[in-house]
Amino acid sequence: MAQELELPRRLEAGTSAIPQALGAMLGVGLFVGLAPAFAAAGPWSLFGLPVAALAATCCAVSTAYQSAAYRGPGAAYTCTRSRVGLVPARIGATTHIAGQVAAMAAIAGVIGDLLVPSSSGGAAAVAVLLAVLAATAGLRIRGRAAWLWLLLTFAVVAVVVAVCFGIAPVPAQPSSPPGPDSAVGITGAAGVLFFAFLGFERLTAPAEQRDRFDWRVVRRGVTVSLAVTTALLGLLSAGLLYQLGPARLALSPVPVIDVLGAAAASDLRPVVAVGVAVALLPVLLAALEIARSTGLALVRDGDLPAALGRRARSGTPYPLDLLVGAAAAAVAQFVDPIPAMAFAACSVLVHYAFANAGARLLLAEERAWPMRAACLGMGLAVVLAMSMPVPALLATLAVVIVGPVTTGAFSRRWS
Repeated sequence: MAQELELPRRLEAGTSAIPQALGAMLGVGLFVGLAPAFAAAGPWSLFGLPVAALAATCCAVSTAYQSAAYRGPGAAYTCTRSRVGLVPARIGATTHIAGQVAAMAAIAGVIGDLLVPSSSGGAAAVAVLLAVLAATAGLRIRGRAAWLWLLLTFAVVAVVVAVCFGIAPVPAQPSSPPGPDSAVGITGAAGVLFFAFLGFERLTAPAEQRDRFDWRVVRRGVTVSLAVTTALLGLLSAGLLYQLGPARLALSPVPVIDVLGAAAASDLRPVVAVGVAVALLPVLLAALEIARSTGLALVRDGDLPAALGRRARSGTPYPLDLLVGAAAAAVAQFVDPIPAMAFAACSVLVHYAFANAGARLLLAEERAWPMRAACLGMGLAVVLAMSMPVPALLATLAVVIVGPVTTGAFSRRWS
């Protein structure tokens, strides 16, 4: 068993782990996710941030050890199937793919709203198509290119925060409806904010052997990435809360854009809008890569058609990527980014509840602290998922029922 859990050595010494993880995490959750979080708990949302960060840390630990024990795509699915059972594994896999599809739809929807407000649906579809074409061509944003893209994200956050604190806020109108102001919504806010941390699997559980890193590199990369994401969310929350107040922030579709108008800095809106849209493109590609990993595991086990795993010259499964991209583009046409983000967070939390359960059994006799982290992550995932908005819960429940039934009907295996 000790050999089974031996963690992989880094194969790409010239690639940095930190931009690989951050490039998949700093996206819609950072630029848009604060609005639904404050809608859930008002100023109490700030207490939901460490809860979300803790849940993400536990899930990152679990997926890292699962990836070490079960090499190849969909390590969490394989571990859950081996340790918990086939049906729980299918539930976890289908909710994971559905969550990533919804995440892509949310990202593409924001890009469309920012670049082409009059035809945001078409722009969203084009953004997804570009991501699929880039993946099929084997485009990989690594090294200096990844750092440059991250610098763009940091620059956007720096500009918005400087505007927020550099200009005195306009006093709130007495007629403005009060926002939520209850600690009851902290777990709901944490569930939404958990979306901002999605993407660590790109580092902890890569599908391809060439993307694996040494355990020390993974641990450092995850630690730094989670810390940076938490810091940026906290800093941006403070700035937006100071300038907009909790009620206006809760109602804003894109807070980092709306705050510029509130702070009499409307001249910066086009520049910031383009900056946010461009910064989201690598995140869109990363979500596709993560969905692909679980999808390939289902193809490998016969739960999805083998034709979906057909490889392009670049080595990517282009039929699977096209299917995921088409689903994301369709969702983006009918669902606004914030509801899509809520569903994505809820679905992925259900996935991690099962993934952590598998990791807990995997590590039961091996390591004390990672096993306890898996237990904590499982509990947090359940609590946060149950705290999400009712529409997101109902949509996730539909996936929980339809997903395993569909995959089981295709493979005709139930055990």
